Amino acid sequence: MSGLEPFLLYVSKRFLDKASKAFNFGLIVRRPLVEIMKRVGVDFKELEREEARAALERVGEAGGLTVSVGQLVKSLALAFLLPTGLFYATLKKVFYRAGVETENFIILEFLAEIPRALRPSLFYDLWLVVPKNSGGVEESKRLVKAIVEMVGAPPLTQEEWRDAEPIREKLSGRLEVRGLDENLWPSL
Repeated sequence: MSGLEPFLLYVSKRFLDKASKAFNFGLIVRRPLVEIMKRVGVDFKELEREEARAALERVGEAGGLTVSVGQLVKSLALAFLLPTGLFYATLKKVFYRAGVETENFIILEFLAEIPRALRPSLFYDLWLVVPKNSGGVEESKRLVKAIVEMVGAPPLTQEEWRDAEPIREKLSGRLEVRGLDENLWPSL
């Protein structure tokens, strides 16, 4: 991965359950990413849905981005954050949880549910990482790697990656972001 290109990381419920224990969250955590950021001491601003959309649009219009990356960030803002956006139209089971903005990057957290007949639904968090500058690329990668090390478990197993296929199928061809069709955890 290179440049200021946004990327998507899939995070399993199993990993978040382990993170809950590792970071001592308690029983119910509605915004795991925000709680993790607090526990690791990152200086950030929490973003509500409208603030997240505005932040993505602001980054998409920034002068340091290429036109294609700027357009990608704007399309992500529409797809992920409008009530009638791409997820709503295709999955109907993806919810905006929270967003964090630092000086160098934005990470938005979405909860995706994959309903299954006669079996419990599967849940994944999607972390959309949007670097704001070249420092944000490395800083965001270091942060997510540090989180994984603190939790002491992989964020996604091969089986969990396979089970997330319905999300990838629904979004493939409709949304172009690095990590949509590729498990990026090993390359971080």
